[in-house]
Amino acid sequence: MSGLQAKLMKLFTRPRLLYVSPWLLAAATGLLVLIVVTFALSNIRREKQLMTTSMLQKAATLMRVLHSGSRAAYLSDLRRGGWLSDSWEVYVQRVIDHVAEDPDIRFLGVVDEHGRVIAWSDKKLTGSTISFVRPPAPTSQSENQSSLVFEIVGMGEERVFEAVRPFTPYRPIIPPSPFKQHSGQNFSPDSKRYYVVVGLDMRDYDQTLRRLRFQILMMSLAMLMVGTGGWLSLAAVQGYRVSQRTLQEIQAFTSLLIARLPVGIIATDSKGRVSTWNQAAAAMIGREERETKDKRPGDVLPRELASFFCREVRDGHCASQVRQDGEIRLRINDKEVVLFCSRIMIFDNENRYTGQVLLLTDLTMLKMLEQEMRENERLAAVGRMAAGVAHEVRNPLSSVKGLALLLKGKFREGSREKETADLLIKEVERMNRTISELLSFARPMPPQTRPVDLQELLAKIMRLMEHDITSSGIEATFEAPDGLKTVAGDPDRLQQVFINIFLNAVQAMPDGGNLSVRAETGDDGATVQVTVRDTGCGMDSATLQQVFYPYFTTKDQGTGIGLAISQKIMADHGGTIQIRSVPGQGTEVIVELPVFSG
Repeated sequence: MSGLQAKLMKLFTRPRLLYVSPWLLAAATGLLVLIVVTFALSNIRREKQLMTTSMLQKAATLMRVLHSGSRAAYLSDLRRGGWLSDSWEVYVQRVIDHVAEDPDIRFLGVVDEHGRVIAWSDKKLTGSTISFVRPPAPTSQSENQSSLVFEIVGMGEERVFEAVRPFTPYRPIIPPSPFKQHSGQNFSPDSKRYYVVVGLDMRDYDQTLRRLRFQILMMSLAMLMVGTGGWLSLAAVQGYRVSQRTLQEIQAFTSLLIARLPVGIIATDSKGRVSTWNQAAAAMIGREERETKDKRPGDVLPRELASFFCREVRDGHCASQVRQDGEIRLRINDKEVVLFCSRIMIFDNENRYTGQVLLLTDLTMLKMLEQEMRENERLAAVGRMAAGVAHEVRNPLSSVKGLALLLKGKFREGSREKETADLLIKEVERMNRTISELLSFARPMPPQTRPVDLQELLAKIMRLMEHDITSSGIEATFEAPDGLKTVAGDPDRLQQVFINIFLNAVQAMPDGGNLSVRAETGDDGATVQVTVRDTGCGMDSATLQQVFYPYFTTKDQGTGIGLAISQKIMADHGGTIQIRSVPGQGTEVIVELPVFSG
C-alpha cells in the first residue's frame, strides 16, 4: 500500500502555478488599475503642462508686443516729426486698444506697484486700483524682464489665466525741453515699478482639457478592458489546462485505483463487450486483460460468472431475469475458489445506459478461516469436555495407583505379578501426566513474570537434555553473546516451552544429526530471539499447518498437546513462536520474547 500511496502522491503533485489565489488575482487587478490610472493621470498632467506653457508663451508674447509696440509707436511719431511726443502711457494704451481686440484676451493693462491702473483694455478702469499677484523683486535688469508669474482666477466658465511681469517704460531719445516742463510731458521714467497684466480666456483651454480627459478616459478604459480581457483569456486558458490536467489525473487515479483494488472489477460497455478487467479479476479467474478485451462475458468467463451479466438491456433494466448478486464456487487451476459477485448498472449524467460492472470479492480465505474457527470452537468444546472428564478420572487413578503399590508389596521380587503391578503403576503415572497436561492447556495459570536470564536458562536446559542428546548421537551447539538482555517471563513456564522444542528436535533425529541453539537480540532491540534448528526428517506443508492444533501428533507415543501448550505460554508472555520446515532437511523453530523493561 505504501507504493500505491507514493504513486498517488506523485500523481496529485501539481506545479504551484496551476493554483491561483484569489488574493493574487485581486492584487493583479489592482496593479492593472493602478498602472492605467497612473498612465491617465500622467498624460493629463503632461497635457496640462503643455497647455499652460502654451498660454504662458502667448502671455509673454503679448507682453513683448505691448512693450515693443509702444516703443515702435513712439519712434514712429519721432520719424513723422512729432518732437512733442505724448507720455509713454498714451502709447501703451494705443497698443492695448489694438491688441485687446483678440477674443482670447479678457484684459490687458499696465499697473503700478500699488495696483493703480495706468493703462487697461477697459478704459473705464484707468486710474482705479486692482489686486494682482506680484512677481518677486528683481535683483538685476535682466531678471526684471524675465520674472513672470501667473495664477488662475475664477471658477467654472469664468476662469481666467492671469500672467504678470515687470514692465519698464522706454526712455525718450530726445531729452525734454526745459520750457515744456510745466506741461507734464516728461518721457523720463519715474522711480515707480510697473507691471504688465495679461488675462487670457480659459474656455478653449478648459474645453480642450475636457476633450483630452475624455479621450484619455476612453483610452484608459480601452486599456483596462484589453488588460482585463487578456487576463480573463489567460485565466480561461489556465483554467482549461487545469481542468485537462485534473481530468487526466482523475483518469490516471481511477485507472490506478481499479488496477490496485483487491476487489475484482469486470466492466462492459453499452454494447456488452468487456472494457475493464483489473489485476484482481485476472488473479481470481486466471485470465489476463489482453485475452478478454472487447469480448463478450460469455466468451471469456465461466458460465457461473457470465450469468450475472444482462445480455439485453431495455430502458436501463435487464430484459430477462438475471440475479444481481450472490455467492458462487468455482474450480480454477485445480483450486476451489469462493467468490461473492455483485452486478451494478452504470448510467451517465443524462441517465443513459453506459454499461455494467461486476464486482468480485474473493471469500476463499474467509471461508477457510470460518471453517478453522468452527474447528477451533469444536476442539475447544472437546477440550473443555476432556478437561472435565480428566478431572473426574484423576481421582479414581489415585486409588488405582495406591492399590497397585499395595499389591506390588505383596508379591515376591522377580515374579510376574510384581512386574504386572509395576506396569500398572507406570501406566497410571503416564495417564496422570497426560491429564496434567490436558488440565494445564484447558485452564492455564497466569505467568509469574520477572526478569529472566535467557542465556542461563538455555544453558541449564541443555545440561538437562545432555543425556538424551548424546544417547541419540546428536552433536549440539549453543551460541549466545555476552551481555544478552534479560527477558520478561516465568522461568518455569519458559523452561517447559524450550524442553518441548528440544524434545521434538531430538525425537526428529533418531539416527543422530546436528542441533544448534542461538540466542540474540532482535533488530529493534526490544526483543530477544532464540532459534532452534535441527537436521531431522522435517515436515511437509500440510503437517506444518496443524502442528499447533491440540492433540495433533505424528508420533506413536505423542499426546499432541506439547506445542499447543507452548504456543499458549508464548502468547501469555507477549511473545511469538514460529516453525519453518522442509521435508528431509530439518526444522527451524524461532521463539521471540520481549525484553524486560523494569
